[in-house]
Amino acid sequence: MPTNPTHALHDGLLQLFLRNGLWQARVYLGHGRYLWRSLKTVDLERAKQLGTQLFYETQFKLKAGLPTHQRSLDSVISEYVSWRERDNAQGKAAHNSTSKFTSDHMLRQVQRVVKFWRAYAGNRAIEVVDDKLLAGYVKWRKSYYEHMVELPRNAQLHPADKTLQWEIMLGKAIIKFAHDAGYRGNKPLPTFTFVPKVKRVRPAFTIPEYRALYRAMRAWIVEADNPRSRYTRQLLRDYVLVLANSGIRVGEANNLRVSDVVPFVDALDRHNVELHVRGKTGARVVIPRVAVAKYVSRVLALRESYSAHDRVFVMQDGGAITTLIDQFNTVLARAGCTHNSSGEKFTLYSLRHFYAVMSIRAGIDIYMIARNMGTSVAMIEAYYGKAATPAARAAQLGGHTYG
Repeated sequence: MPTNPTHALHDGLLQLFLRNGLWQARVYLGHGRYLWRSLKTVDLERAKQLGTQLFYETQFKLKAGLPTHQRSLDSVISEYVSWRERDNAQGKAAHNSTSKFTSDHMLRQVQRVVKFWRAYAGNRAIEVVDDKLLAGYVKWRKSYYEHMVELPRNAQLHPADKTLQWEIMLGKAIIKFAHDAGYRGNKPLPTFTFVPKVKRVRPAFTIPEYRALYRAMRAWIVEADNPRSRYTRQLLRDYVLVLANSGIRVGEANNLRVSDVVPFVDALDRHNVELHVRGKTGARVVIPRVAVAKYVSRVLALRESYSAHDRVFVMQDGGAITTLIDQFNTVLARAGCTHNSSGEKFTLYSLRHFYAVMSIRAGIDIYMIARNMGTSVAMIEAYYGKAATPAARAAQLGGHTYG
């Protein structure tokens, strides 16, 4: 609270008072709100000058609908990340991995990408981050790693268009967070969007490459010389097999819980499972190939005990999977198929693409494929339409003879 002596200026809307020997200012904002600011001076006359200047600046901001408490993009990012971390913890506490909570995968993505936004415009006031600044991010980000002698692990020299699109979306989400908190006054939200110019399709394995991968995983398990290594290698094998035979996303697999696996018997009297997954497109039920029931049972058998809330895929200590990409890259190298014939590197997401390609070639209805994978028919056509062989297309187009 203010301490004596105090000085009231501008009909009491500006109050000057001493605290710890320095003059402070309190400006009334209306509706019971105040702006407090240290004037950092011991001289009363200087304090009156600085206080009056602060008063008029504040009045101008109030009339213009500008925020009176200025925050930098960097400070807003810190608040935003803390909010996402609390949201993630709340989801874990509720044993709930639905899309309304921040998943572990999404939190890692946010934490990874905000470093670019901090470097690009962290010291800018949040209210000046507009369409022009957002558009400038694209060019800046494309050249971010060019000055580095050695790239950080798993970094790409030039980000893909889809990567840039996601990073712009995150930047706009941070601005919206600041806007909702009242940090931007009545300034309109930016409308800039980045539309990918190049459709980048991760490579899908050919059948010989996939077989080589499976043989390499099987041999790698046999060579394990301790229980911990054997567990991780067996986990990777079934993780890969589930991804390749269901088409679910890596994040969806990481968040899959025991209660999300529902056994059923299909019309051909085969035992299968429904996978109730939650991903970036919301919740859906996935019907994988029948072999997935065996793979899930096998990975659960690796553990002594588990509950319905436990994740299906966990590390040996029971912790959630962060990423298995290093182990996967090791197996790819052993299989001699780290890249496809065009020089494109295989990733865990290549298994999702392998599922899509094999489903198209098997003649499964494209609508059913899209629904099972949690994407659109247009995306399936755009990214995988070329995957169907001429023979498969001809067989479907040939159809029946009429008349």
